[in-house]
Amino acid sequence: MTNLIKLPKRFFYDHKDRDLDTPTIVKENKRNVWVSASDPHLCELKQDAVYYCDMGDMGAFDSWMFGIVRSAKATAKALEHVRH
Repeated sequence: MTNLIKLPKRFFYDHKDRDLDTPTIVKENKRNVWVSASDPHLCELKQDAVYYCDMGDMGAFDSWMFGIVRSAKATAKALEHVRH
C-alpha cells in the first residue's frame, strides 16, 4: 500500500490552477486531497507552499490572500518531511 499525504484543498488547487507541476490526487473529499508520498511533484508543491508562507509572514500579500497563506502553511507542515 502506498503512503498517502493529506493536504488541504485550497492551496493545492491554487497551485494546480497556476499550471504548476502538481501531484496526482489519489483520494479527495470536501476539504482535503490525498497524494502519494512518492509523487515526483511533491517537492515543487512544497517549495511553492514555503514561498507563500514566507511572503505571507513578511506581509507581502493583500489581506484577501489570508486563506491561501493559511492553507499554504498547513500544506508546508504536511510536507515538512518531503526532501527536495
